[in-house]
Amino acid sequence: MIGLYFGCTVLLFEGLRNTLEAFFRKAGVTFEPVGIDQCCGIPLLLAGFQKEAGENGKRLVEDISHKGISTLVTSCPHCHRAFSREFPHRFGLSTPFKTLHFTQFAADLIQSGRIRLSKPVDLKLTYHDPCYLGRMGEKIYREPREVLASIPGLKMEEMEHNRDQATCCGGGGLVRAYLPILSSAVAQEKVQCEARPTGVTGVVSSCPFCYFNLKEGAEEVDKGEMEVYDLAELLVRSMEEPRDE
Repeated sequence: MIGLYFGCTVLLFEGLRNTLEAFFRKAGVTFEPVGIDQCCGIPLLLAGFQKEAGENGKRLVEDISHKGISTLVTSCPHCHRAFSREFPHRFGLSTPFKTLHFTQFAADLIQSGRIRLSKPVDLKLTYHDPCYLGRMGEKIYREPREVLASIPGLKMEEMEHNRDQATCCGGGGLVRAYLPILSSAVAQEKVQCEARPTGVTGVVSSCPFCYFNLKEGAEEVDKGEMEVYDLAELLVRSMEEPRDE
């Protein structure tokens, strides 16, 4: 059984949640929503509450395990790090399910031919590597790019600093929560000094924190000229409706 762990940020913003649900519907994949009222606990860990984070993780893993989930999919890199690294390695929690970031799950579906991308998305974009998906996470660089390369009509240009050299959007690690002015300034600098020189009209990322922080930064810098996209949104635009069996 597939479990979809939305994460707090996605649940707070209806648009991101609707996009994820639309992807699964179009892909013809049935899922069990999990963690709807349970945070992954990464904010506790980042704030120094290690004991509380461990206790929260134990409750969460037990709840998901009892549901019979075999594969857990999440679009939030912070949540992905919690399940794939923090729970088993920091807290010694056994997770009897496979954890995939959304980009990994989507790449698998595309490669196996389970989803069909046929509608052109005529945009020229650059991809922002989320810190907690890449250098601070499980080094997931290939799958997002493979997914984007599979979308017809989409043209991609790399920023000078990418993959393990990518700079932060300014939104993760509680920076946006505790230092909002700094967070916004970092996002504006990212858009102006890194994305804009590539000649693209937009930035795409695969992290809800990056999406919202870069979106606000772009609005400050370009007054709406530089669009920011969630990767799942671009997939949904290009996907065909599932065939009736």
